[in-house]
Amino acid sequence: MKLIIKQYLSSLKERSELDIILPSLLSHMGLNVFARPIRGTNEYGVDIAAVGKINQDKECVYLFSVKSGNLTRSTWHSGTTDQTLRPSLESILDSYIPHRLPPEHRNKPVVICLCFGGDIQTNVRQEVTGFTNKYTTNNISFEEWNGDKLSDLIIEHLLNEDLLPKNWQSLLRKSIALLDEPYSSHQNFRQLVLEISRTIGENDKSQVTLINTINICLWILYSWCRDEDNIESAYLSAESAILYVWDVLKKNFTLKQKTSFDELISTYQKITEEYVQKCILPFCKNLHAISRGINTQCSIDINLKLFDILGRVAMHGEWLLYRLQKSHIAFPPSEGENQEQLEIRSQIERISKTIQELVSNNPLLLSPFKDDQAIDISLAAHVLLQNSNNEIFLQGWIKNLADRIMFSYKANIPSIYMHATTLTNYDEILEYKNDDNHKLLREKYTQGSILYPTLMMLAEILIKPKFKEDIVEFCNENLKHCTLQFWFPNHTSENYYYNNNEIHGSSFSEITETQYFSLQSILMECKSSSIDKLSAIKHGYAPLLLLASRHYRYPVPLHFFTTIIEDTLDNNKL
Repeated sequence: MKLIIKQYLSSLKERSELDIILPSLLSHMGLNVFARPIRGTNEYGVDIAAVGKINQDKECVYLFSVKSGNLTRSTWHSGTTDQTLRPSLESILDSYIPHRLPPEHRNKPVVICLCFGGDIQTNVRQEVTGFTNKYTTNNISFEEWNGDKLSDLIIEHLLNEDLLPKNWQSLLRKSIALLDEPYSSHQNFRQLVLEISRTIGENDKSQVTLINTINICLWILYSWCRDEDNIESAYLSAESAILYVWDVLKKNFTLKQKTSFDELISTYQKITEEYVQKCILPFCKNLHAISRGINTQCSIDINLKLFDILGRVAMHGEWLLYRLQKSHIAFPPSEGENQEQLEIRSQIERISKTIQELVSNNPLLLSPFKDDQAIDISLAAHVLLQNSNNEIFLQGWIKNLADRIMFSYKANIPSIYMHATTLTNYDEILEYKNDDNHKLLREKYTQGSILYPTLMMLAEILIKPKFKEDIVEFCNENLKHCTLQFWFPNHTSENYYYNNNEIHGSSFSEITETQYFSLQSILMECKSSSIDKLSAIKHGYAPLLLLASRHYRYPVPLHFFTTIIEDTLDNNKL
């Protein structure tokens, strides 16, 4: 967190940014601020003045001369007079202290504070030290308030909305005030992200500021969520923020942006990790514990939330797999994995175990109510398929899923055995479940499906041809009206994948009575609709596509299964 805030501070301008935050910080520290920046007047070197005690010392007068970024030779004394620090300090000593200090403070010790958001460069350190030593007296001393010190003080005293300009504070306050209504809170935070982005230019520095500012806002929201013991809003906001920021950065992604974006991903991962560790892990081992924790008697509520939780846990696993892959690239495990890699692998195994416990102890995860819950099933299956030890469980899960789905459809009693439909709106699902005319509506709400083809593919990957044959036979007999399909990103996906402004991608629907998707045909389609041109793949952030699929409810690209499919086909040849 300190690094994030320091990067944010170093990117702030001196006027109307850094000098706006500092008075709020000083007030929260218990000091009385008696002079603030005023445009168009001679301030005699003092941007901010305050009086009070810091760290239980005796009461002192603190005079701040504020500069932006790092303190370099040019900002120390070689630049223009208005932009250099040394002339400002001399003006404080020659004019402000003798003539402008309020009478009630003239007998108090004076601390002149050199304030800047970054660090003092090495080539100017000696000159700064020489100056402060020369002018230090019994009543006048100097302190360096650099990015590190400001970051520590902000974390201790000011990790709240006052860290932002006033025009953004109201949106963040609304987001915090509505924590008990996570969706509304998230909508206000999303609006805040949009407002911040409108003030940012296209150059590197501006976009780094964008990332750091949003990261700070996310941390503030997260800290309030933790205090309220409800991190749902932070979770939703983290997902949308990371996707929106990438949508802004992707056109001109540089190394400077990468460093800040990685910090934003780190914040997102911290939030998701806390969600899994606090909200899921302690309860997933007990039968029906998660289902009861959803705190409703309606099976639709429980079903929708269970699959949402499954997708979240699996998404956390996907980011752990990403971290392990990156670590292997940086430190190839030629002689075995290092401690960090072993720890990440242990976390992946824990997530795999959590997925298994979720499914085993919450039977509604065997009965999808929505066809797009194939997305959550795909994410979970992809994580489990990374380790062959999970295959026995996965085989049982896929078989039970297929059996329950087919039975529920044939039973045609949604009020008792709800089957998968293309409905996504909660009210519509509830209405259909309780509608006496469901026999007339069943065909209408099963016009298309990604669920059945997904189960076919997984059955073939798991080398269970009987599972696939049963699904094929069921579709031939009962779903002749249904368009069975797979989805692939296309040339429009780059523009809309991360913002969901328009529908994008292409579907492959040539799944008929006589031609069902084989693993070979999946590979051929993946090669013809390559995702390598998507910015997330180009820059090494493949999990962003999975995150966008989960967040915006798009099917998981089958390209993520190609390595697994190739291994399956190779094993079949042996």
